[in-house]
Amino acid sequence: MLTISGIRTQAGGFQLGPLELAVPAGRVLVVLGPSGAGKSMLLDTIAGFRTPQQGTVHLNGRDITNLPAEQRRIAVVFQDAALFPHLSVRDNVGFAPRLRRRHPAPLVQDLLDKFGIAHLADRAPRSLSGGERQRVALARALAAQPAAMLLDEPLSALDQPVREELRDVLRDTLRELRVPTIHVTHDRDEALRLGDDLAILAAGTLRQTGPAAHLTQHPADAVTARLLGWIELGPSRRDTQGLHVGDLSISPLDQDSPHGTVFYRPEEILINAHDPSTPAGLHVRAQILEIVPSRPLARLLLRTNPPITALMLHRDLHHLPPPCGTDVEVTLPQHAIRVQTKSSVN
Repeated sequence: MLTISGIRTQAGGFQLGPLELAVPAGRVLVVLGPSGAGKSMLLDTIAGFRTPQQGTVHLNGRDITNLPAEQRRIAVVFQDAALFPHLSVRDNVGFAPRLRRRHPAPLVQDLLDKFGIAHLADRAPRSLSGGERQRVALARALAAQPAAMLLDEPLSALDQPVREELRDVLRDTLRELRVPTIHVTHDRDEALRLGDDLAILAAGTLRQTGPAAHLTQHPADAVTARLLGWIELGPSRRDTQGLHVGDLSISPLDQDSPHGTVFYRPEEILINAHDPSTPAGLHVRAQILEIVPSRPLARLLLRTNPPITALMLHRDLHHLPPPCGTDVEVTLPQHAIRVQTKSSVN
């Protein structure tokens, strides 16, 4: 177990925390937040590169708050790989075992094979691509047989196909490793692909933590909702018929539903496909203004007040009546709508 209790860290006018986190062995906690949220500062504090103003860090029941970084048994992988330029790939991966006077050959070979870099074993880091360097960095971190892993956006600088491939390799490897892992990113897809649990961090404040599936469906505030793919429809007003946003009626919602800002999930919108068995939170006729052929989901811009954006599978576009400008039935299921109160919108 990796436990962060009451940690507060400051740099200039920016303050991180105080915050509480707990990561059990074998779980991957992904800290998701925008640039400048304090994600790297958090990892630096846990790793021992930065001293907190208050709070403690415990690893497997041991207080490591005041230990130097090299004594914490925490492996850190950075965005830029930070390989030893004078060592070959094989020697980079085997550096930590040799430092502990262990025979590294079997472990190193296994990691070279696992990350698909055995054919690069005698190459120098300068001759590698970005994806290859990150594979070496991850293998080197695992060769240290750490008690915990910290990953500071190690995939963010890679091209998308390489990033997606390495994301899958990393996910499988972390599941096998069975140590507490914290991975920080600003990429929602990466967070949901890698994380067992999520922690939403914004402006140095922890907004919400919990299992990834729960946070995705039940964001606690507007910051969390936006980061997890919910789209803001607008501020609501209430009357005897329910909630309204602009010209749109949001009903039938629970009468106890809060008054505030309405958010929705664009991929849940149904076009000409209303299912009577699914309670509708919104049902309206609208024109399709534009179809944006983004991948993997196409984006439909709808003429409503306020405007609505829907995401659809490309194969379902063939069922839409051409051309753009045609009226369609737009249904938003009740479960795909959230109302965030004013206190949680900022």
